[in-house]
Amino acid sequence: MSTTTASGGGPLAALIRYYDRLREDSKSGIAEYGFSQEKVHFAIVLETDGSFVALEDVRETNEKGKPIFRPLIVPDGGGRSGTSVQPNFCWDNTGYALGRDNKGKPARSKELFEAFRDLHLSFRDELEGDKGFAAVCSFLEAWKPAQAEKLPNWEDAAGMNVVFKLRGKPGYVHQSAVVRKAWLKRATTSKADAVEEKDNEPPQRGFSLISGQVDELARLHPLIGGVAGANTMGAAIVSFNLDAFESYGKSQSYNAPVSVQEAFRYTTALNRLLSDDSHRERIGDATVVFWTDSPAAEETCLWFKSLLAGAPQATEDAQTVDQLRNFLQATRDGRLSDVSDPQAPFYILGLSPNASRLNVRFWLVATVQQFVDRLLRHDRELEIVGREGEPPLSIRRILWETAREPKDIPPQLAGEVARSIFGGWPYPQFLFNAIVRRIRADSELNPRRAAVIKAFLIRNSQLEVPVSLDPQHTDQAYQLGRLFAALEKTQEDSTDGKLNATIKDRYFSAAGATPASVFPLLLKLHRHHLAKLDPPGRRINREKLMTEIMSNIRHFPAFMSLEKQGLFYIAYYHQRQEFFTKKETTSQETNNE
Repeated sequence: MSTTTASGGGPLAALIRYYDRLREDSKSGIAEYGFSQEKVHFAIVLETDGSFVALEDVRETNEKGKPIFRPLIVPDGGGRSGTSVQPNFCWDNTGYALGRDNKGKPARSKELFEAFRDLHLSFRDELEGDKGFAAVCSFLEAWKPAQAEKLPNWEDAAGMNVVFKLRGKPGYVHQSAVVRKAWLKRATTSKADAVEEKDNEPPQRGFSLISGQVDELARLHPLIGGVAGANTMGAAIVSFNLDAFESYGKSQSYNAPVSVQEAFRYTTALNRLLSDDSHRERIGDATVVFWTDSPAAEETCLWFKSLLAGAPQATEDAQTVDQLRNFLQATRDGRLSDVSDPQAPFYILGLSPNASRLNVRFWLVATVQQFVDRLLRHDRELEIVGREGEPPLSIRRILWETAREPKDIPPQLAGEVARSIFGGWPYPQFLFNAIVRRIRADSELNPRRAAVIKAFLIRNSQLEVPVSLDPQHTDQAYQLGRLFAALEKTQEDSTDGKLNATIKDRYFSAAGATPASVFPLLLKLHRHHLAKLDPPGRRINREKLMTEIMSNIRHFPAFMSLEKQGLFYIAYYHQRQEFFTKKETTSQETNNE
């Protein structure tokens, strides 16, 4: 795990602050302790005497017109594993709530329904004054599971999650303040009893590593879902499953003491981020979430997501591209303060799966302004002639240039690139190596590859690399790149482009790696190509260019390092762009060549 400037503790503390911020927002819909947000599809409508009225469809409709679940805050059941019978309170799937589902095991469903009924009847005396809950109890006592299959919309509802409501009354039974209070009291007591039963000792109290206060400590932390590649039932960040990982006689999560309430708050906040498309993005094998402490800086999350994802490769997402382009322009113009809170803390958390646990791949903390400054530095380093009008280089676009197909991109590379950009650190060496290998393999040097090579040489090798052609550049590798471009252009012009293979196809890689073995041969070929140039003005101009370049070359090195090869490619690209620009802008000069 890596961090930048510390700001208010690690990821758990930052997630708890995010949870607290959402709790202050009445529109956030974040769950309180003892509750969770679940997917609900139908509501069982009852009369006050408990008689059944209807199975009401409460699903929402997605953008394609298809019914989807409605997210509702309900009493937290803590999750189920294996074949255990563990009913939820005031909500569950129809197997528990009605005694029938779509699994074709009526005996099993009957067992589930009886457990569901017994749980609710155990609350009956405590919630005697609540009409809604009294109706639920009466319904469960009278209900025959076989009746479920005769309901009009049973085919759609079988196996789905349901809640309860009274006919003509607003809200659902579990939303009653009395019911919520009773559930919270039972849930707290049940968790303490569960800990005591398993460990044969009462729940432990101690100093929490997050708050520093003495509190009841969590033996197990709630699971986190939504991380790509992780267990579908959820996985844990804090977990100790073997004695070898434990110390000082502590068991399981007592080795990293966090209070029960804090464990709930950080996992609830993280699950919320992982389920929110505007705060989550996939980079390689890492699932990245990002958030800020300030509501005023929320817009930054959308820009950040645009930078991570970029546009689809085949079809350009104009809205995404425009969004990122506008953000970059605003930051260049110093207009960031107009649209967000520049000093708001901003967090980036990268998670990857590891069996039933989660790895923290990277953890970055800074203010919005600091991240923007690093982003601007990255953007300046990528600036190169020939990319005018192209979409901004998102991380995904950069990675596409490193491999023949996206499936060949190493999953770790994406996270390393993201960390270098937003941490302000050197780019991963593998990024540079991979792009150089691609150039050698396909002899293609497009503006995106040239931009990444330039950025790497500036940041990692501290080389001076101009945006466009610099004829006075003193580095021999740079002048050799220009020379190769001039030789290739002469060959192209002398044959009107009618060649099956050019010198670039045959010698480009060798010219960059071992110039002494290639350039003497290419110069001999050049005399032959030059003689065929027509009209004479073009030949004279090309001779002048060759003389200018050769005057800056002292010798042909036997070998050039990988960084020098990168400079060679940049110079080749610059010189080719210069040829192209002259054709576009000075047709008279071109005709006279």
